[in-house]
Amino acid sequence: MVRYFIGCAVFTLCIISAPAQKPAAVHISVQTDKPVRTMAGGIGASWHAIGTELPSRKPEGGSSYSGSGWGGNPDPGDAKAWKSLREYANWLGLDWVRVELDQRTYEPKRREFSWENPDMRALYRILDWAEHKHVDVFLQQFWGNVDWNAYPSLENDPVGRLRSAPRSVSEYAYGLGELVNHLTRVKHYTCIRWLCINNEPGHDEFSWWQDSNLKALPIAPAIKAVREELDSRGIALPISAPDWTDLPKLEVDKIDFDEWLGAYDLHSYNAVFDDMELGEGRYALSVASERLAEWAKFAHDRNKPLFLSEMGTMAFGWGKRDAGPGSYESGLKDASLIVRGINAGVDGFNRWSFVNRGDLDGQWQLVDTWDSDANHLLSEFKPHQNVYNEIGLLSRFTAKHSSVLETRVESESLAGEKRSLVAAALRSLKGNLTVCVVNETGRDVDSTISLDGLAKKTVLYKYAITPADRDRSDVAIRPLGKFTVGPGSTDVVDHIPATSIAVYSNYRLDAHAPGKISED
Repeated sequence: MVRYFIGCAVFTLCIISAPAQKPAAVHISVQTDKPVRTMAGGIGASWHAIGTELPSRKPEGGSSYSGSGWGGNPDPGDAKAWKSLREYANWLGLDWVRVELDQRTYEPKRREFSWENPDMRALYRILDWAEHKHVDVFLQQFWGNVDWNAYPSLENDPVGRLRSAPRSVSEYAYGLGELVNHLTRVKHYTCIRWLCINNEPGHDEFSWWQDSNLKALPIAPAIKAVREELDSRGIALPISAPDWTDLPKLEVDKIDFDEWLGAYDLHSYNAVFDDMELGEGRYALSVASERLAEWAKFAHDRNKPLFLSEMGTMAFGWGKRDAGPGSYESGLKDASLIVRGINAGVDGFNRWSFVNRGDLDGQWQLVDTWDSDANHLLSEFKPHQNVYNEIGLLSRFTAKHSSVLETRVESESLAGEKRSLVAAALRSLKGNLTVCVVNETGRDVDSTISLDGLAKKTVLYKYAITPADRDRSDVAIRPLGKFTVGPGSTDVVDHIPATSIAVYSNYRLDAHAPGKISED
């Protein structure tokens, strides 16, 4: 009630406002003594070693540039800049990292190999960090990108050269055999755990085409050839495929390469919240969960892991320098997909991407290293707002090869909501517990997390990202509270704001501490 005094008269104005919506009650139950499975990977991001520019691509009014899959790394000789990148990777706790290159990097001419050029030296920088930190590397050759093995109708066009399937599959396989032999036997990298031979074969303009009309060729003969090439050298590195996008339905009759694979991997960019409009290739997060579960069962039944080897969000904008891929909403959706994917059976997640120039198909980078206006490297690197912290909130507290615990979410008060609250729980190799909660909904939540099966008392620290952190550069992820639970008192009772992410973990990490990568 508000009163206004005008002269000697008093007027009373009654303001009637709608009552605030009561927080939804949610119960999350975690069976801490019943692991469902052990993940073959963890949570990481793409880190490409491709620095050579694509000369035909130009931003409006600018010079040639490298775009999404090229550049963003400092010069291999700049030790200070690489130290900065390593510190960001350590803070994020990246433990399952997709490292990309193309054949031009190491074999620019047929059977003429180059092992000390700038791109290879950048690759060594990345692999040296991974080796030191016990990071699992998913090594991927994006494409051939060499004139000598491109189809004639494509070789004279730089973009066509990328699109081209190898004219000689056997030479493609031989080159990969030389690369893997060099990295694992000459350079002695043990961090390389998986090999993928091509990026998104047969998808739109990307790769594995025979001519300018985008006539696709089958990928199976190349997978077979690479497997045989590696076997002939006594190299047991498993191959992952098909690297298809955009999270297709499982169609078993299209899989004619299973016998040569050690893992399956897919990409996802068009998953959206369940209350958003579909179309343009979009699919709801609930549908994404179902597809991932189906693919995971297919892979696991064959004793092979399933990786989401590239993921991000185009639903909130993309293209050129669009900030949409790095927005708060995109990060929230990506976090939800990771949590849903853990429960669905996914073994590793790779967010596109750790570094990225952000000037071709949107700002995907987790760390800003490039000045797109001036077209050169920044003098000082910095976290990319929103997604750096949102993805980091999950990756910092989830060590690789953790066990997935049985987790259920129940809520009568959210039954009518199209968006969901999702949760997943992990236990590290040394027994450290982490519970990840993503509240997609527009409602605050009063949650009760029941940790059943605890054998002894344990302390969980809470960390969170909320809408109050949107677009801020000063976010500090530090403990916001702690909960002591044990056999006699197993409930964590807490308030989780709308559209937020919360993590409850045995790990106590200060704001600047490195994330958890390995407990081997």
